[in-house]
Amino acid sequence: MINPSPRASVLAGLIHPEDYTSHQQPSIVEEDDNMPDTSILFKGYLESGKMINVYDWFESFAVVLEARKRRLVKCIPDSTGGNPETPSRKKGKQKQVEDETVDEDIEDEWHMEVQARFIRALHELDYLGFIKHTGRKVDHVMRTVFDSPE
Repeated sequence: MINPSPRASVLAGLIHPEDYTSHQQPSIVEEDDNMPDTSILFKGYLESGKMINVYDWFESFAVVLEARKRRLVKCIPDSTGGNPETPSRKKGKQKQVEDETVDEDIEDEWHMEVQARFIRALHELDYLGFIKHTGRKVDHVMRTVFDSPE
């Protein structure tokens, strides 16, 4: 209490963020679905080597968010009452083309959101001093913490 360890507290908060949040998790949502973006990125950080390829790190982050999105979509019932993956026989070709362009727009917006969330989490790890930029490889960053956090 008198001599706190900020480094251990930060690492514990990144590894187990659920210990520091006060909201109740719904029973249908898995534990990882409420994990902050910085904690998702930090888990990838712990699994990497000395140098981290930022593009590969982004791809693994996007995979985690896609899986989370799919789980949440499965938990939320469709408002039309039908299966969203089964096309209706009543739709014409023009309606299907409009739906495809709307789906592409939604997909583009989702991709931009994932990029923004990744950059924000990356900046938070940079601000906390967990990564160091290198001059040798432009698309890589170096880890600064190597010992086991637990």
